[in-house]
Amino acid sequence: MMSLQKGSGILKGKECMSHTVIVAGGTCDLSEYEDILKDAYLIGADRGALCLAESGYDIDVSVGDFDSVTKEELEKIYEASKEVEKLYAEKDDTDLEHAVKRAISTTARTVYILGATGTRLDQTLSAIYLLKTLYDAGREAYICDKNNRIRIVKGHTRLYKSSYRYVSLIPYGDSGTVASLRGFKYSGKHIALEKSSSLGISNEIVGESAEISCSDHLFVFESND
Repeated sequence: MMSLQKGSGILKGKECMSHTVIVAGGTCDLSEYEDILKDAYLIGADRGALCLAESGYDIDVSVGDFDSVTKEELEKIYEASKEVEKLYAEKDDTDLEHAVKRAISTTARTVYILGATGTRLDQTLSAIYLLKTLYDAGREAYICDKNNRIRIVKGHTRLYKSSYRYVSLIPYGDSGTVASLRGFKYSGKHIALEKSSSLGISNEIVGESAEISCSDHLFVFESND
């Protein structure tokens, strides 16, 4: 792999910021996320870097094999980036996974991933499972798109009512998890949730907030139709 960097003093300073935003190459309209893109440490993953560049953002680091962009588009990425890490096309991880590793190397405790969903369901599923990698590294991480916000939790978590109507819970592990829910339309104690069951799908928060207590990791999907 090859790494080209400029402005290293600025880069080190921004690595201490409170949150990181990774933009991947899936479906994404950055105009919807100006609030979290502002003052963030920005990582562009492959074509996601082009999306950032064409939207006028200064990118802290762009990573990828860049096989999805033209030579002219790659020049735009270089011009907008403080650092470009060009990866081999044949490798053992995706461009997004490599971007996640770069996010973990910073001090930012919160990570937002945009453009991780789209037409490739295999890529989308792989991206969702990367939330566990970020969780294990002590990061609070979210995958966001127009209709969904996804995170992974364990233990006790409080969710606040937001613009998302539905809350769905899907176990991370094959053995499932036992969860207690409070403040939801469908609440209860010691509910057995399994991957092979749709029991945790399409719940709703009835008040201002709701609580989840679970024995093992759960994916939390906040969604709209």
